[in-house]
Formats: sequence, structure tokens, C-alpha cells
Amino acid sequence: MLQRPDPPASADCTNDGATVWKGKAMKRKLLIVGLVLAAVGGQGCIVIHSEKEVPCKPVVVEPQDATIREIDAVGRLSFDQDRKRGYERIARREALSASAQVYLIEAAFERLAFEEAQVDVLLALVASPGFSSAAEAALLDRLDRLAFEHNKTRILDAINERKG
Repeated sequence: MLQRPDPPASADCTNDGATVWKGKAMKRKLLIVGLVLAAVGGQGCIVIHSEKEVPCKPVVVEPQDATIREIDAVGRLSFDQDRKRGYERIARREALSASAQVYLIEAAFERLAFEEAQVDVLLALVASPGFSSAAEAALLDRLDRLAFEHNKTRILDAINERKG
């Protein structure tokens, strides 16, 4: 028969239920104390150091910049019909700058899926009172992007009528 070896002299424990219970309670207490210390110690202070208070400068947006941002915003609309209507509203403006007109022409070709919608926006731009020579040149340079000859002819006729 096998005998259990005697516990070492340094082990001062007995194998009764009270000792096991004390060990579990001690572990639980140490765990709680550790969690509390971690929670308290883990909280830190945020220090913000500022040398001087500098007043914020208001953002100045030029009308031309705002129009280009508006063209970009219209280009992000989900539906082609909504983009077409937004571009037409912008194209009809009297005080539309030459660079905004060129930007609108490019946006119409890039963001509108249907050629008929592109043509409607371009015709609205040609008919607007502020149609510039830079926009005319940009439109004529990009006219080959249209697939149908009758649409190219419609735009050329509108430019010709404008010149009188």
C-alpha cells in the first residue's frame, strides 16, 4: 500500500474545509482589491497646456469657391435626375464665374450618366446670360464626349444662336 509522503515542515496547513474556504475568500478579496486599484489607478488626468489664446479667424469663402463646393455637393446626390436638376439650377445663374462654368461642364460630363441629362445641363448653361468664352472653349473641347451627333448639333446650334 502506498503511503502519502509527509508534508514539508514549512507547510503549515491542514486539509480541512475551513482552510480551503479561507483560501478562496482570500483570493476573492485580493481580486476585488486589485480591480479597485486598477480602476482608480487607471484613471488619469488630462492636462491641456495653452500658451496664448489666439482668436479664431472666421473662414472666408469666396462666392466662386462656394459655387464649386455646391457643384461637388450636387454631384454626390444619389440619383441622376436630382443631379441634373441641381446642375441646371446652377447653370442658369447670371453671375456664374467663368471657372465655375468650366467646372460645371466637367462635372456634367463626369457625374451625369445619361447623355440627354448632360445635354440639358449644357444647353441651360449656353442659354444663361453669363455664358463665358472660357466655358464655350471648354464645351467645344469636350463636345466629342457626346455619343450622338444630333446632341452635338443641338449644342453647336445653341452656341451659334447665342452669337447671333
